[in-house]
Amino acid sequence: MRTLIKTTAILVCAINILFSQTTDSAVLYQEALNTINADKASKIYDKIIQSNNKSDYYWLSILKKAEINYAIGSYISASSLFKEFNMEAPKYLISDDSKDLFFKSLTAAGKMDSLKVYQKKLNSSAFSKEAKTIAKKNKVWFLQFGAYSKKESADILKQSLIEDGLADIQVSQVMNRGKMIYYVRSNNFKSSTLVEKQANKLKKKDIDFIISGY
Repeated sequence: MRTLIKTTAILVCAINILFSQTTDSAVLYQEALNTINADKASKIYDKIIQSNNKSDYYWLSILKKAEINYAIGSYISASSLFKEFNMEAPKYLISDDSKDLFFKSLTAAGKMDSLKVYQKKLNSSAFSKEAKTIAKKNKVWFLQFGAYSKKESADILKQSLIEDGLADIQVSQVMNRGKMIYYVRSNNFKSSTLVEKQANKLKKKDIDFIISGY
């Protein structure tokens, strides 16, 4: 009985730690997105990456850092980060845009042999099938636009999204280690197909978001 209680306590503690890391990463990620200075933003992404919690924000920070490196001409570094993202991140985070940037960075770095190899891997039917299989595991999907430590900031983003023509935007609050975090999210979608359809519309408006599900 004591062993069971001890094991349960350890499991609960581990879940709480993971949740805390994810919540902190969400706030840091939003801070990086709002940072105009590329060097400062890159350092914030580094902080999230160093947490190594493998959350969506961890992977998206790798992608954003890769984009910054690509923009400043560090093609070898960018291609390495794009490779890590496209080959190891959850498949629902990977898009045609992230793969295209990976291929472009390889070309710019002069890695033509690697380009052929990864074009074949990432465009294979097996890779696409794996992505669809993972997507089916989640039963509820939503778009997340930001995470803030102040409700006023979350409300400002919500109002901005509404003015951009988005409907059904909500602010969800979660208590974490005595601190309230406010998430700006869409209402839930019943399938990955529906959330991806909405995501494709938002990409045309240049709105930052991530797709999440459970």
